[in-house]
Amino acid sequence: MHYILVSHGDLAKSILGSAQMIIGEQENVSAFSLYSTDDIGELKDKIKAVIEEVKDQEIICFTDLFSGSPFNAVVDLMGQYPIRHITGMNLPLLLEALMLRMNKENTKEAICAKLIEQAPETFIDVNDY
Repeated sequence: MHYILVSHGDLAKSILGSAQMIIGEQENVSAFSLYSTDDIGELKDKIKAVIEEVKDQEIICFTDLFSGSPFNAVVDLMGQYPIRHITGMNLPLLLEALMLRMNKENTKEAICAKLIEQAPETFIDVNDY
């Protein structure tokens, strides 16, 4: 299974770096950044190149913000490729996704369902805790 992280700025690369600091080096993960001076078409082409390279694997894309440019780049590719797409990426969800894929029996659909189920638990009002 291959994960593709896409964000505004360095978030995707930084969140991957943080996850690897916690659970170790990860294979089959690509991270892409979009900056204000970048062309969205070029970002889409980079993501597409990775998808083409790993298309024999199940693919889940994670984006940072619903309806943002990274999100839209992935949405444009969803019609061409059988990828799953989760938006609202954060460190706890990425850690869970990385651990869930360690069980080879988990499909991309099962992983996405589990992540959506656990998403509310990634936000805690510490004052109320």
